[in-house]
Amino acid sequence: MTEKWSALLLLLQLLGNLESSQAIWFPWYFQRYGLVPHSFRHGGGHKNQTHHSGSTCPPGYEPKSSASKLTGEMVGCEHAGGSIGGGSGSGSERLCDDNPVLMQLARLYVVSPERIVLLLAQPSLTASCDEIADVLGNIQRSMRNCVLEPDNIYGRLADGLSYFRTEVCDGGDGSNRKRCTGLQESHNCLRELRTDMIECEAPADWYERRNATKVCHIFNDVLDCYYTRAALLCGLESAKQLRSFAGDSMGRAMIHKCEVNKRLPRVDNAMPIHEATGAGTTSPQFTYFILVNIVIGFACFQYIF
Repeated sequence: MTEKWSALLLLLQLLGNLESSQAIWFPWYFQRYGLVPHSFRHGGGHKNQTHHSGSTCPPGYEPKSSASKLTGEMVGCEHAGGSIGGGSGSGSERLCDDNPVLMQLARLYVVSPERIVLLLAQPSLTASCDEIADVLGNIQRSMRNCVLEPDNIYGRLADGLSYFRTEVCDGGDGSNRKRCTGLQESHNCLRELRTDMIECEAPADWYERRNATKVCHIFNDVLDCYYTRAALLCGLESAKQLRSFAGDSMGRAMIHKCEVNKRLPRVDNAMPIHEATGAGTTSPQFTYFILVNIVIGFACFQYIF
């Protein structure tokens, strides 16, 4: 009961720090689950686990022996058969408590793969990148002496967030540098796309489903929605870059590996490039119209005077 009240007070404190325009986007996760670690929420456990320990271990693991407490080590999980590598004692792999990872991701409201992509629509990419670096640094420090399970959703979300930092904040590698530049140049338009991107998000927990075919179908639906909305507001080139980045970043934040459909949705009324970016050459017809008006204006001026 004490833990529930503590979680509720923390939730109210976080909500109190939000502006009214941001509060409505507070993640559905905390409304549905509260601050519950992934391992507890998914009912992991081992037959040797006792109710007094309060820890949860995945199948094949059990709480560490009482000897670890005597040596001052943090209580965690270990393989049911002992340490990894035949019980040599030096290769023991302790599982991390994922709650610190969850708390760091909550600072950026990253509770789903789509929320990583939504960071592109933040008012300032520079400020976002600074906070992302701090969040990832804290996550790394919390995992210095332990590891997360490969299918831990918060660990995967952290991987997707790390990809965002590499590709957007650090300029990307050689093959994706052009895409990074394009996303930064179209940032003003992507900010206007924030509401559309939120409307493209899939139902809660979609990426945790066991049916890989269904998950990948939803994954590509989200990408196509991003592309269509971006094409209408920002132009086809920006839409392609957004879809490409979303596919890569979301793919790293998911347990299932999904292939991105190569066929792009058809968008009939896409925004022209020069209108989407505010740049481009003037059409010949418009130039002719301006010249005619200049000549007429000059003739009227001479007639009057």
